[in-house]
This record gives sequence, structure tokens and C-alpha cells, in this order.
Amino acid sequence: MKNAIFSAAAVALVCILTGCGHNAVVYSDGIGFDAGLDPEHLSASFNLRYGKILTVAVRDVVKVKMTGEATGGTETTPANASTATSSGVEVEIGRQVNGYARDLIEAGATAEQIRALLESAPNQQ
Repeated sequence: MKNAIFSAAAVALVCILTGCGHNAVVYSDGIGFDAGLDPEHLSASFNLRYGKILTVAVRDVVKVKMTGEATGGTETTPANASTATSSGVEVEIGRQVNGYARDLIEAGATAEQIRALLESAPNQQ
């Protein structure tokens, strides 16, 4: 049991440390439970949520569109009640530059110099 907990913690740590933090989009639909601690006030928080939750932490040149629709029946008996939901998330990420490119622009580099530098650099994701 101790090895299983250690292995799960190691896998979670590796996933967190190797993930890309440039654009994080998390969408959940359904029931969710959150528990947290506010260290400033030393208070606990517990939230039980039902529905669609969208969390977006992105850099520049990103468009995010979330659509959702829910319809419900007016009948009070469960046999006749009908509900329908539809939803979607569209994320469009444009070309993003890093701080080095901005520093080059502020230093007075021309567009041709920056383009040549970016094309000669290895492609990193």
C-alpha cells in the first residue's frame, strides 16, 4: 500500500513538472467537489458544484468560445420529465512569442533579423 501511494505521488509529480504551462484550458461537465484552505484567514472551503465549469489560463493571441444550452421538461413526474444539454468549447491559439523576441524588438532588431533567428532555432513545443 505504501509503494502504491508513493508511485501515484511520483507519477503525479512527473506529470506536473513536465507539463507545458503556456496555455491551460480545463473544461468539466457534471458534478465536482472542491476542498481548499485559505492560508491568509486559516479557513477551509468546501464546494459542491453541478454544471459546466471552464477555467482558462492562457497567454496572448488566444480566442476562447464556450457555448452551452440546457432545456428541461415542465412535467413534474419523473417518467415524463425530459432534459437535454449541449455544450462545447472552442480554443484558437495564434502565434505566440516569448520574452526573448520582445527584448529583441525593444533593442531595435528588424523583422528580418528576428525571422532569421526564429527559423534557425530548433523547434520547441
